[in-house]
Amino acid sequence: MCLGHTHALSGLVTGSAAGEFILHLPPSGTATLAALCAGFATVPDLDTAHSCAARSLGFMSEAFAWTVAKISGGHRHGTHSALGVAVFTALAWTACHFRADTAGRFVLGALLALAIAAGLRALRLGGHGADLAAIGAAAGIAWYGWGLALIPLACGLGCATHLAGDALTDEGIPLLWPLSLKHYKLWPEPLSFTTGSRPERWIIAPALLLALGLLAWHAVTLPGYLT
Repeated sequence: MCLGHTHALSGLVTGSAAGEFILHLPPSGTATLAALCAGFATVPDLDTAHSCAARSLGFMSEAFAWTVAKISGGHRHGTHSALGVAVFTALAWTACHFRADTAGRFVLGALLALAIAAGLRALRLGGHGADLAAIGAAAGIAWYGWGLALIPLACGLGCATHLAGDALTDEGIPLLWPLSLKHYKLWPEPLSFTTGSRPERWIIAPALLLALGLLAWHAVTLPGYLT
């Protein structure tokens, strides 16, 4: 897997680009979509206890990650496939759809708390204060229903972005799991890299920061965008 920091950054870039160029959202909507994508971009790594998502909310997220790993077949299996993205997105959509029910509101709040806390931890903004902020934000969204239309979209985009990032590594991803265990890559072996190695730290991460900066600059300079 790529580092959690890289996944969260890629989620920020994907959410910002989608909100700005495809959905043409107002600044608040773009910022919300980007933040949610950053969190959900860490979620596929719930199949390992060592990930930001698994460690985001202490023993509760660790227990959930253990369950996910058992169901999905371990790291880089079910959660790193097209089916995994579909399942996470369907879960987010179902929780939003049934938000008026107690069970739906609870699942939505738990899913958001985990994603937001994991995103903050991946961006190195973690700690007990960040965890409490994530829980508070998730509870507020689940209770008041703010931005519900963006949540399933952010989940799908974030998880898909995660898979694209891991497909750049030398291990690849089992995109068609469980139909096939073959791991697919976005580029050939000489260009793929190992998680946490110099290409990821010195090329991929800086490129994502540059892209994020360019997106922010475009938003600020776009006529009428901030009005």
